[in-house]
Amino acid sequence: MTLKLSLSCQLSLLVVICCVMAISAMPNPRAPTKGSLVATAESGHFSYDDPNKWKEHNSLCAGEHQSPINIDTRKSKTESFPPFNFINYDKSLPENLENNGHTVQLSIDNLIKDLPTISGGGLDGPYQFAQMHFHWGEAEFGSEHKINRKQYAAEVHIVHWNLKYGNFVDATKHNDGLAVLGVLIGLQDKDNIAFRHIEQFDGIIDPSKKNKKLSYSVPLKDLLPTNTASFFRYEGSLTDARCNEDVIWTVFETPIAISHRQLAKFRQLSDDHGKPLSRNVRPTQHEHDRIVTYSGAAPAGTCRACAVCAAEAANRRSESLDSDESKETIKPNKRRD
Repeated sequence: MTLKLSLSCQLSLLVVICCVMAISAMPNPRAPTKGSLVATAESGHFSYDDPNKWKEHNSLCAGEHQSPINIDTRKSKTESFPPFNFINYDKSLPENLENNGHTVQLSIDNLIKDLPTISGGGLDGPYQFAQMHFHWGEAEFGSEHKINRKQYAAEVHIVHWNLKYGNFVDATKHNDGLAVLGVLIGLQDKDNIAFRHIEQFDGIIDPSKKNKKLSYSVPLKDLLPTNTASFFRYEGSLTDARCNEDVIWTVFETPIAISHRQLAKFRQLSDDHGKPLSRNVRPTQHEHDRIVTYSGAAPAGTCRACAVCAAEAANRRSESLDSDESKETIKPNKRRD
């Protein structure tokens, strides 16, 4: 009798354990779906062949705060933010260049003291530099953000994480965890010395070679526009297949410039499958209930859309002056201290 009861208890316990294991294995209906694409996105490998299908494998990509967006200047709200503070942006630090299969990424060794940081500009506290990367297209249209439907040749994203969260990974769990500076890139005939790292692409054409240490580094300030006081601000997401909505976006109104020859260098890179990495642009996403804020001053008697054109014209005039000083390169980002 005692033996039978013991066996019965053991059998019941086994049934309970199996039930618990089965329930634990069931998907959480409230959790974001994670298919093969998001798994590869987290590992750094995914495709830009059809970004509109990302949401079929990762529900985060169907969120209402996705990036990039088209910035309609007529709908933006005007607010005056304090100037940005760019700390250590003028320093030449040891930099690594990496082809990760979907973009070119530039990073700085985390062990370096006094890493670049930003504050001000309406941000809540300091954000530390994590990496920067580029987006480009097959032709002359490769920026991810647009202003009044105008698309530029390319775009650079300078990524920072919020220091109050202790590390980059923990920062990505919060909607104010990352601050990304989006710099639009137009075309010009002359080479821009700010893109001198492009001349070192030969060692990373194949992503299997991973990264190389730059023989000469690029101060981050060289990739900022001449005017950093005029910009658009909104809450959004990463623009790759992870789609995390943890980014405070700053898109500068004034573009920088790159030559046709330099832009063509990006298209020589290969993706994870050995195919030409000729395009890595996610289409613009719906704004939904988001408000885009503009900080800056438009010239008197002009609309803000015209102010964008005026800023571009001013940048071109600056480039023309620089070309008189140097026949080899143009420096549209010469800053005034």
